[in-house]
Amino acid sequence: MRGLILGPFIKGMPVVGVKKREPVVIGPIEYVKVIGHHGEARVKGKVDTGASRTSVDVWLAANIGLGPTVDVAKVKSAFLDEVRTRPLVRGVVEIAGVRFALAVTVNDRSDMRYPVLIGMDILKSGRFLIDPTKRAPPKYGAKVQRPR
Repeated sequence: MRGLILGPFIKGMPVVGVKKREPVVIGPIEYVKVIGHHGEARVKGKVDTGASRTSVDVWLAANIGLGPTVDVAKVKSAFLDEVRTRPLVRGVVEIAGVRFALAVTVNDRSDMRYPVLIGMDILKSGRFLIDPTKRAPPKYGAKVQRPR
């Protein structure tokens, strides 16, 4: 939270500044909490500065009750030269103790290593600095695992 700071005096008048939040240092892989209507899950997520939106695995989204669907997003794949549509659903994503209520895309990420992709919709908040050498913190809490 921002607060006022009284600084030195110039010509008898106090100098007032705005206190800035210190950025939180995160790594390329972080534990995230995804909160829906039916529960929450703590899973590893990949920070992707090339992704415009945060994406959540369809199985995870269904099990914790993300929704409702608010729109459809057009997504251009980095690997394929085509544009696909994905549903946008309401949800809450928490990373490094900071919560974001936002619309996330839902996609089948079962063949990918991480069920959540953190995109620029969260990163552009300016709350984070990404340190590529930082490792994810030790495992915590119950992890929702997709059945094999």
